[in-house]
Amino acid sequence: MTSAIKRETSRRCARDTLVPLALGAILFASLAACAVAAAPPPLATFPAGLDPNSMLLPPPAEGGRVKVSVALHVLNLSGIDEVTERFELTGYLLAQWNDPRLIYKPSGNGDKYRTLAPDSVWRPQLVIINAVKPRQVLEGSLHVAPDGTASYVERFDALVTSTFYLRPFPFDAQKLEVLVHPFTDQQLSVAFVTSQLPVWTATEFSTYSSLESWEFKSLTAKLGTAASQFGEHAIAEARFEIAVERRYEFYLWKVFLPLLLMVIVSWAVFWFDPSEVSSQVTIAVTTILTIIAFALAISLTLPRVPYLTFADAFFLACYIFAFLAMLELTAVHIAYRNERRDLARGIRRTARWLVPAAFVVVNSILVLHFLT
Repeated sequence: MTSAIKRETSRRCARDTLVPLALGAILFASLAACAVAAAPPPLATFPAGLDPNSMLLPPPAEGGRVKVSVALHVLNLSGIDEVTERFELTGYLLAQWNDPRLIYKPSGNGDKYRTLAPDSVWRPQLVIINAVKPRQVLEGSLHVAPDGTASYVERFDALVTSTFYLRPFPFDAQKLEVLVHPFTDQQLSVAFVTSQLPVWTATEFSTYSSLESWEFKSLTAKLGTAASQFGEHAIAEARFEIAVERRYEFYLWKVFLPLLLMVIVSWAVFWFDPSEVSSQVTIAVTTILTIIAFALAISLTLPRVPYLTFADAFFLACYIFAFLAMLELTAVHIAYRNERRDLARGIRRTARWLVPAAFVVVNSILVLHFLT
């Protein structure tokens, strides 16, 4: 009886020990399977026999220069400042080239490309040479296809400077340039070729862009060369032009129309009787002072350039014709005071149509000169 009890007790102890162990093993296996499923796919490995350090050297290329396609995708454009001639750009910079050392045999239909660490192999180092400071790279990735075609893409922010042509301001259109060169140590080993990559802007660009006073028109790319600091060889250059057009309605209603009305008010003196000198002087002087105060008030919205813009020329025309009203008033008053009343009335009748007609002619000439 005692032996049977001992055997039963041993079986119970073994069962109580094995069950928790089995449950623990099952739980551990489940957690391991989940961890494996959630892990990111491994990076591509180099073909057997290749030294990883040698992959940092340029791939063999005909003529000694690697042919690289470059493209720009614009995500957002903001802060266009004609005073400092700068603009802020957010976008994708893409580069594509062929490296025969990266050719691999696909493992299946779904093995269309593999991912490499961007700094593990040679890739073109691109520089936006007209950036005010080095661009800020936010993300970057490098993919390679079975035939060795490598594609690099990065998202960046940059503050870029470009030459503005502001003579037609505010009815101007600008071409904002983004100039891309290879980095200094790659200038003799990289050549840009016509890209198969599309140059485009995000579909949301027209709705969510930060262009308050501008309207985006187009984005184009041109390939060329620039002079090398070494003197013997030309540097590959990709020139991207972002065409924008200014929304001029603000200036039309807030600048040109008020100025035009002020000048017309100064012409009211042409319809006063020559004997009413005091009221005429008040109108003429007040109009001139108002134009000056108005010019000072909106000076912060006008570009500070060393040449005349259309807006500057229109301001000058308004100053001159408001001053002409003051001169006409003075001439009429002098003639009237010297008892030459017929002459005074003749000057006034002539000024009523000659000054407005001259104002129209002068501004027509300004339009032809600055806007055509």
